Amino acid sequence: MPGPRSALTTLATTTVVLSAALLLNACAPAQSGGPAPSPATFVPAPGEVFAGIDDVGDMGLWMITRDLKNATWLGEKYKGRILREPVNVILIDKFAPTPEAATARMLESMNKAGYGPKGGHSTGYFGYLNGRLYAQYPQGSGEAFSDGPWWKSNNHGRMFGPVKTSGGYVFIGAVSAEDFRLLPSPGHSFNNFMIARENLADQLTANTVFKKKGYIDLKAKIDTATETTADHDGCAVILVARE
Repeated sequence: MPGPRSALTTLATTTVVLSAALLLNACAPAQSGGPAPSPATFVPAPGEVFAGIDDVGDMGLWMITRDLKNATWLGEKYKGRILREPVNVILIDKFAPTPEAATARMLESMNKAGYGPKGGHSTGYFGYLNGRLYAQYPQGSGEAFSDGPWWKSNNHGRMFGPVKTSGGYVFIGAVSAEDFRLLPSPGHSFNNFMIARENLADQLTANTVFKKKGYIDLKAKIDTATETTADHDGCAVILVARE
């Protein structure tokens, strides 16, 4: 029969596990309840697609939720305003022979860059490219690409595609940095878009076949009394596979 110390140890372990589970659920909540609308019904609003990007095509400016609305950091406010989440990364792979190969190369590159899939994040997002929505990678429950665990400050993001274009296979992505918040309620608070974008681009360039080519100004910058893109400069970084 276990003694008092063993019982206390078991109780403490159970408490820690339950607390962690509750925190994880708070930090990676479902976007909404009920059935989601079909992605095939999505129609972007006027002015929310940047047309004619070389080797890419027509790209949506914002990450899209499972409810087919612009992503707004799960409704959390940034300095009292709605926070719109931009698409700020473009990967172009002209060497991949198939969409499956392109996906494998993208996933391998994210891992080599230190951004392997990690839990503790909301999921179910889409990116819009050349007339339709593409579901997010990574595809695991509660996963995003991240350079750190959910209970610490981390850069994280999602990729959407692949899409075959004249330039090869294309993925687009939305990357940002977040901080872990315990009080007044557990969750993730926004930190930045630009530093996270640059960190991912630098890590991909240093460690993978994808190298930074430059930037495109999508003019995806919002600064109104009610809505903002915070530090985002309106641009996306373009990385191209060199082999």
